[in-house]
Amino acid sequence: MATQTQQKQTGASNLEYDIVAEMHELLQGNSALEQYIQDARQAGDQDAERCFQQIHDQNKQNVTTLRTLLAKHIQATKAS
Repeated sequence: MATQTQQKQTGASNLEYDIVAEMHELLQGNSALEQYIQDARQAGDQDAERCFQQIHDQNKQNVTTLRTLLAKHIQATKAS
């Protein structure tokens, strides 16, 4: 969670900061997962490949959800 100092430094509310931070973590995780999927594929381990792919896909869905939430939050902030 962003502190008051971070809020002043970033110009974003704590909630906006938290949403963006979580999106960042998910996107970084997906970058790593792409390598894990490739490693599993090269090792011929379909179970591991499928598992990593499912996690990757869920992360993508979560990023989409967070983007929508952030957009709604920004619109609500502009309206007030």
